[in-house]
Amino acid sequence: MEYGCYICNKIIKTGEKFTFTKEGPVHMDCLLAIERKKVPENKQEYLRNLAMVLDSELTYLVSLLSLKSDDKESSELIRRRITAIEKQAGETTGLIYNL
Repeated sequence: MEYGCYICNKIIKTGEKFTFTKEGPVHMDCLLAIERKKVPENKQEYLRNLAMVLDSELTYLVSLLSLKSDDKESSELIRRRITAIEKQAGETTGLIYNL
């Protein structure tokens, strides 16, 4: 499936870090650039920490998505981990978006 970033209007390519907000799919860097401009100074450190958490989550997710296994048990484990990290990244994105 192909997505377009609602901020920069570019196609999100395979392997790029992106997430979803209420407005749609967005590159992680595009979201953070916009948020840095609108978040008050007293919340900037919190935003930096959230950005590092989101980056770690999305890095892990990209890594998991590259794993392939013919073994049913391994495939199921990978699928469950992907689902869990997508949920966590979504929660972190929500925290950033709602600052």
